[in-house]
Amino acid sequence: MKIGLIGDAPAGPILLKAWAGAGHELIGVFVESPEAIERIELLLPEVPIAPMAAVAEEAEVLVFAVPYSDIEITCQGLTDLGLFGPRKILLHLSPHHGIEVLADAARLGAIPIAMHPLMHFSGTSMDIHVLQNATVIVTAPEPFGPIAQALALELGAEPVDLTQDQRSAFAEAFDVASGFSSLVVQQAMGILEQAGVASPARLIGPVVRSEIDRTLAQPVRPIDPEDAK
Repeated sequence: MKIGLIGDAPAGPILLKAWAGAGHELIGVFVESPEAIERIELLLPEVPIAPMAAVAEEAEVLVFAVPYSDIEITCQGLTDLGLFGPRKILLHLSPHHGIEVLADAARLGAIPIAMHPLMHFSGTSMDIHVLQNATVIVTAPEPFGPIAQALALELGAEPVDLTQDQRSAFAEAFDVASGFSSLVVQQAMGILEQAGVASPARLIGPVVRSEIDRTLAQPVRPIDPEDAK
């Protein structure tokens, strides 16, 4: 399929590069920031940087790699231009939304997909290797689930399906896990740094990873309010 990209997020060109390796055609990207332009020039030098509307019109699969607060308004604007219709696949990468932000185009027959790889993107070629072992959260209307799964598998990743009704819970869990873990790790490293310990990340990293692995291996149990005191 012909794949295009809109947005500056580092995940965008990495996914496009992986899909190109699976045989898809990259028809163009719309990026604006100097950092995003440099990433495209390094990772996808043969892919043209083009106007947003031109990319949206030509692509059979259009990837939105924009901030989560901009997905809906970007989709709406392009829909109003008459660029989306039946069999056009629209795919966004945010963990904070399901397919509801692509509803304007879906009403005209476009196929909405929410896809979020569970990894940190540096925007370098090293991400391609990390992606091979990643889990990808996918949400799509029931008839089109196999399309979303196939796109995830072509990245070399493992797809995990979430229904639209489960997306809000995932977004909340994602924010809690990422925000809380970052805060705790920073606090632990700060304690060591204030004590004059060299390389606090090297010392605390194994502890954090082993504790996370241990916790993930345990059954989920209700949180007792007394435990939080």
